[in-house]
Amino acid sequence: MSVNLRQPSRSSALIAIGIALTLLLPVERARADSPLTSTNLADAYREMPEVQLAQRTKVAEGKVLSFLLSDAPTDQKAAVINALGWNVQGQRNGYRFLTGLAAAQGLTVQEIQLHHLRAVDRFVLGYLLAMDDYFQLSPLSNTASEDLWQAHPLQLISQAAYALPNDFTVQFVRAVVQGQGEFSKSWCSIYLGLQQVLNQFPVEKRNLRSQAVAQAMQYLQNYKSYCQQPALPNEQQSTNPELNQIYKIAEFQDQIVTATQGGIVFWDPQTQTATATRQERLCTSLAVWSNSLWVGCQHRLLRFNGNTWKLYRYDPQTVEEGFQLVKGPQGELLARHRSQLWQFDANRDRFVTANPQFGSGQGYDLIYRQNGEQWRIDFLKAIWRNQQQFSLKSKAYPGEDPRSFYEDAEGQLWVVDFKQGFFRFDDTTQTFQPVVDISGKGSAIAVDQNRTYFLHYTSGLSIREQGSSKPRFINLSELRYMRHLLIDSKGDIWVAGWNQLIRLRQQGNNWLKDVYRLSS
Repeated sequence: MSVNLRQPSRSSALIAIGIALTLLLPVERARADSPLTSTNLADAYREMPEVQLAQRTKVAEGKVLSFLLSDAPTDQKAAVINALGWNVQGQRNGYRFLTGLAAAQGLTVQEIQLHHLRAVDRFVLGYLLAMDDYFQLSPLSNTASEDLWQAHPLQLISQAAYALPNDFTVQFVRAVVQGQGEFSKSWCSIYLGLQQVLNQFPVEKRNLRSQAVAQAMQYLQNYKSYCQQPALPNEQQSTNPELNQIYKIAEFQDQIVTATQGGIVFWDPQTQTATATRQERLCTSLAVWSNSLWVGCQHRLLRFNGNTWKLYRYDPQTVEEGFQLVKGPQGELLARHRSQLWQFDANRDRFVTANPQFGSGQGYDLIYRQNGEQWRIDFLKAIWRNQQQFSLKSKAYPGEDPRSFYEDAEGQLWVVDFKQGFFRFDDTTQTFQPVVDISGKGSAIAVDQNRTYFLHYTSGLSIREQGSSKPRFINLSELRYMRHLLIDSKGDIWVAGWNQLIRLRQQGNNWLKDVYRLSS
């Protein structure tokens, strides 16, 4: 494996600092710092020898490295990483930790892979990488193809947060790193993200010392003043804010259902109120099949028939990958998990190993077209049709980061690309054609008889009328992160946000917004 470790130059870092300070003036100097560099966790743990050593050396080696590799509590590890600090010239403490972790497992640093890392290891590596390069939040390598080396700090910490939902330290640090990524976009969002974690964990359930939380919030509280206009429609925070963090939307029995970070929510479209909720963990897949609602979550695969729930598969060892529901070319209900693929057997009321004709379930996303073809995404590597490969950044597929497929009612295949936007597959030329005028951070797509809807991850929705070349844009940045959209049976558009659900209803030439959000 050949990798090019990123080491930001002092000049580029200083230029970035200058630009950031210019944008921030004339606010006071304290607020010109960033969330990562101003969050002080170490002082509350200054009696620890490892914290003292980290503050002196700034290098993750020797006793400091041994401590980070140990089974010490996450709050103490976070304090040591915080003590290692940051440097505008860049640091390599993430690489040092990975080398030590590989050696501890009898591997070389070239051999270790993402699946070798426990959730706690991903937290440590992610936090170290964030501190190593706090301006760019870059991965270990910008050129490697392996999932571990190309994983960004927030991705690693998020994986740890999903696996350790009750660990306050992990959730708090994740919010800080996420806030760092939003530093140039929305200071209000930084405050709201952290406050959301504080609301979720009462003091007695926090495993980070209260002094550390107080010191961190002493600076981070400054961002509250930038929330002059409420970013959320209700003043009160949700009793479970993760139920507002939406991955998927479906329409079931005259209700709208959302699969969220914290479980399932049923909404009455008319009253804009939630009729029921079910607590689960990281639900990312929904399907309506045979008059039932099917839900894929991090550890569980369930069905709701309108009256009762039933659990079909359970995998307590799952970390970041959940169950994905897929419809076969003849309408069969399939479920995949990692490389495994099952088919629902209605006669036996159970999932059985899928027929060989369906192939493997392996892939970042999987779809069976109406013509019977299986398409799958090999994350950041290639797109596959059955056994045919479409290399990334090639003439056949010019994109770099395909994330999901979509096939419309006419059998047209689309690819959503997180870097380039959207591509349409041309069955004649056998190539993917980019959608012009709509690019960057593609998140979801939907098509009806009159329009095509393109969702951007952070900015909003572009709507292209049939026969029109220029799309219309609707700003939905208040949703923060948008992962899915749905056209319901009435033709209304539903958009999944990271703090609420929005319905768009057309009235004349305007689109009206209806907000759906759980609150206490």
